[in-house]
Amino acid sequence: MKFHELLMRHGRVIGLGFALTFLSSFGQTFYISLSGPDIRKAFGLTNGTFGLIYSTATLCSGLLMIWLGAVIDRINIRLYATIALVGLAVAALSLSLAPNIVMLGLSLFALRLFGQGMSSHAGVMSTARLSSGIRGRATSVAALGFPAGEAILPAIVIVLIATFGWTGMWRVAAAAIVISLCLGWGLSLFLGPKDPDLDGAVHTGGAADAGPSWSNILRDWRFLALVPTMIGYPAIVTAYFFHQRLIADLEGWPLEWLASSITIYALVSVTVAMLTGSLVDRFGAIRLSHFYLLGLILASAALAIASGPTLAPVFFALIGLSAGATNVIIAAVLAELFGTKHLGKIRALAGAIMVVASAATPGLVGLLFDAGIALGTIALGFAAYLLVAAGITFVLPNPRVP
Repeated sequence: MKFHELLMRHGRVIGLGFALTFLSSFGQTFYISLSGPDIRKAFGLTNGTFGLIYSTATLCSGLLMIWLGAVIDRINIRLYATIALVGLAVAALSLSLAPNIVMLGLSLFALRLFGQGMSSHAGVMSTARLSSGIRGRATSVAALGFPAGEAILPAIVIVLIATFGWTGMWRVAAAAIVISLCLGWGLSLFLGPKDPDLDGAVHTGGAADAGPSWSNILRDWRFLALVPTMIGYPAIVTAYFFHQRLIADLEGWPLEWLASSITIYALVSVTVAMLTGSLVDRFGAIRLSHFYLLGLILASAALAIASGPTLAPVFFALIGLSAGATNVIIAAVLAELFGTKHLGKIRALAGAIMVVASAATPGLVGLLFDAGIALGTIALGFAAYLLVAAGITFVLPNPRVP
């Protein structure tokens, strides 16, 4: 199927996925961290303390996603997405009004749960159940919402914070989510009857067919072999983005240069995502899983051995190489290994593990910074881990090889 035919036939499914992945930006680390210094100042927190609060919120949301992610196999995806976006809007408003550290933590938990968790899960799952011949390209287009948010929103956030303060910025975010939700439902009603592809993406199982148990999935050696790469990318990139303002200060990157470099990262990510979708459809996701972390490995090595403003665009562009491939490859690998019937449940467990991993690094790296550990040392450790994780994927069976 040619690309324009793919968009014409499955446009509503792909459009829903793109919208959800884009709106998940409000609960992603790159967005939250842009107001991080202002939040730390408002509540009198150190890098380590704020990182621990954020890590705890992320960890709790990740554990809850083990159950909430599986729910998508049993309910209408529109309802699931609506709940996610309403919760995300409430969380954004709550953060802007938080009077103390307890409410700060609860608001961050809700942002991570409804944003990074449920919204992004629904966005990817809307296309991940399509047939293998088109799944890669469809998911790659839906996943473009991630880099689109990363490209568009940082500059807007900086302007909003300068104009309205960090609390005003979060109130604007809440309003934007509500408006987007209303527009989405209005467009759905305007377009008329339901899309059969969307209905097919809602569920394939039911209460009578709960699928494999969590313990069976966790005992499957194929799933375990994939875990090191699944946790490597989100854990390390979350650390980099959460501490991006601190890294920029250490490396001598002006704030405007940082925002521009993130835009470069997003543009590279978009390009790679589109290419990855076609490669997945042609060669299979298992084969590509061996190499998609290479960009992040090189980025970590570059951060360890170089410095100065010119490093910023190179560093973020290299991360973009892995970012563009991650969401497409992980979803497609799980579908190739385990099928699509219970993909929501399996991906929910995978996503929860990834979120838990990402929860550990902001606090851990913050404590390392507080203890005086050099940025270069931390980056080299990250690069070494990623090399080992990528090597483990070579044991995965490739269903396309007879």
